[in-house]
Amino acid sequence: MSKKHAPSLMRQIRRELKEGKSPESLFPKVKSISDSYYRSLSFYLLIPYLSPISKQFKEAVSLASKDIEKVQQPWRRIELLGSISKSLKIIRDTDSMYECYSIILEKLVNESNKDIKDFLLKYSKNFPEFCIGNLLAISSKLKGFEFETGKAIIRHGVKFDSKSRLVDILLKLNSTSSTKLLGYLHLQLFKLNKNEDSKALLKALQNADGQESLLYLVRVCSKKSDFILFEEHISDLPNDDKVFLLISLTSRADRKKLKELAKQLYDKSEEQYSFLSESKIKIKLRAKLDLTLERLGITQIPKKSKVVKELGEVAETGNHTLALYNTYGGNWNHPHFKSIFKASNLCASFDLDLALINFPEISSDKLIKEIKKEMRLPNDGYIKLLMDKNRVKFFKKEIDESWSGTVVATTENPDPSKSSLPEGRLCMVMGLGPKGLPISFISKSKYNFELTGSNIGFETGTAMGAISAHLKALN
Repeated sequence: MSKKHAPSLMRQIRRELKEGKSPESLFPKVKSISDSYYRSLSFYLLIPYLSPISKQFKEAVSLASKDIEKVQQPWRRIELLGSISKSLKIIRDTDSMYECYSIILEKLVNESNKDIKDFLLKYSKNFPEFCIGNLLAISSKLKGFEFETGKAIIRHGVKFDSKSRLVDILLKLNSTSSTKLLGYLHLQLFKLNKNEDSKALLKALQNADGQESLLYLVRVCSKKSDFILFEEHISDLPNDDKVFLLISLTSRADRKKLKELAKQLYDKSEEQYSFLSESKIKIKLRAKLDLTLERLGITQIPKKSKVVKELGEVAETGNHTLALYNTYGGNWNHPHFKSIFKASNLCASFDLDLALINFPEISSDKLIKEIKKEMRLPNDGYIKLLMDKNRVKFFKKEIDESWSGTVVATTENPDPSKSSLPEGRLCMVMGLGPKGLPISFISKSKYNFELTGSNIGFETGTAMGAISAHLKALN
């Protein structure tokens, strides 16, 4: 086999190790690899099989470390370090494991913050427990990425039986994100049913240095004792801050289905509100209290001077179709409901039907209910009026053009050969989510549409409005 085929040589070495061939006999073959990337990776394939006290072990560690530095492209070095971190998981000797993982971390800190961020997000899961503190220390120095990378490390760290150690590590970090990370740790422990106490939350509350931090900690409260602890902590705050946070706690308790607790927290919010002097802040808090009470379903707050505008009539059919292709992962969430709410208003205004593609399953009644709740509507909204007239359809992947009209993929980088729109009813499809429309969908579509003529991308709401107006103008 040619020495030029470095990847093939590396794969052959991996295969021969699994078949039981001695690492010592493979040492010359590893040395013969010309590419420093694959030579380093191959050495690290050997290392777990070599005796830690052998001369070849020490030589392999030294040569592999030097080869990492010879890799020129930063992205390739990060990829290499990640692959090495995975291969080292099978080392049994603790001292050897510590030495090898320490080398990776030493190399890592010399990279740019962006590359370190990418590494931590993708490869933190490969590190043993004794590296968690070092990983968090590295993460804490990544300005702008501390919280994002810290969360990834914590999600891995909670798998070990070291919750107290994690709390201590986070408390020692000189990072603006330490408080929020303590809260995040508390939440992850709850999800794993490991937070019999609330030490992480307690320490987070003690170190919270402003309303932003406290508001985040509201979002990690999950059981009754969390809310009690939080309430005790804010007892000495100014009344306006206290009322605001009590309202937030009320909403969180309601979301966690702690109905009785939510009612108690609301009552305390009202009590503290009564002590406030007249001000603009008090007026705003009154509005929040009224809305919170309404959301609790305890009573309907009568509208005082505000007149709720009645919904207008919608046509039996739309002239064209606006389609949203969901690229968000997971279940239904606020962005889904918000986007469909906006789209339904546009469809009602511009005489369009609405196609929803690749969304999770949901009943019509629940969709209407959730949009009303999420958008705080005084009525069922235009989505119900459209649904009642069969002007909203769900599709998994393939769109029924007999209902929607000819499918047109909207994109800021259209294929010039697909830019001429057909006559008749159109279904303009736009991507919902950070990824936009899947490339496969755009390629498969017979027609592409770019709105601006300048290949400028819009955020979702702006794009929906502009496309809807354009479709209306085609009538």
